[in-house]
Amino acid sequence: MAGNRTSNAVLALKRVWYAGRGEPITLGGHKLRYLVGSRPVRLKYASSDDIVARNDAKQLQFFLDLVKPGQVVLDIGAHYGEYAVLFAALVGPKGCVVSFEPDAAARPWIHANLALNGFADRVLIEDCAVFDVASSRTLFARHGNSQSSLARAGLGGPESNADVERYSVKLVRIDEFVEHGALPVPDVIKLDVEGAEIHALRGAGDVLRSTPTILCELHPYAWKEFGSTFDDLLQIVQNAGRSIRYLDESIRIENGPIYGAVVIS
Repeated sequence: MAGNRTSNAVLALKRVWYAGRGEPITLGGHKLRYLVGSRPVRLKYASSDDIVARNDAKQLQFFLDLVKPGQVVLDIGAHYGEYAVLFAALVGPKGCVVSFEPDAAARPWIHANLALNGFADRVLIEDCAVFDVASSRTLFARHGNSQSSLARAGLGGPESNADVERYSVKLVRIDEFVEHGALPVPDVIKLDVEGAEIHALRGAGDVLRSTPTILCELHPYAWKEFGSTFDDLLQIVQNAGRSIRYLDESIRIENGPIYGAVVIS
């Protein structure tokens, strides 16, 4: 409890100090700005004992090494635009970023963070969730919480939480979105959808059989509610003729599913 009070006090001070300028962070030589409380983790946490911070920092470094000017990037599960801003900086004015974020409370943060950096024209924001059918489904959200999910288990916390919102969102398939949007096949895909990742990949068979590098965050604790298994993931990757490994090289695919990011290439 004391830790939460300290954190909230620090955020309040930062909001006063940075006012409307946004909190700065330099990544890959790009000085970026974010609304207080929404910037990415520092790269120094790549060796942290905190599994979430370590995973996020490793992902940041991966994208800094991977994304190049002029590329097309799909940012699936954009939250507050932490990666949307970074991707926009990395692809430059000739590149394109498409960010998918179904949580209505999170999307204004994406727009604000892009505006702070002058990147609004580089990022298309879609208000839908990615799945294996073009339909609709209930989103479980908590006023912009980063764990908004198409499954209650993905959101975390007890079922009795009174602050959980439930509302219907549109679903799209990656293959159909790329085809109907007349987009080039993406070069890079970031997939962080709180348990729906296997369904999202199942709806991207054509894209998977092409050339993009995919960084996919796994949330096995939500798979039961989705009816998904680790074998499903491995089969999708095999059918596409791709390979899969954990981003953290100390973890082997043979060890089975754990929370963390995998690279599909």
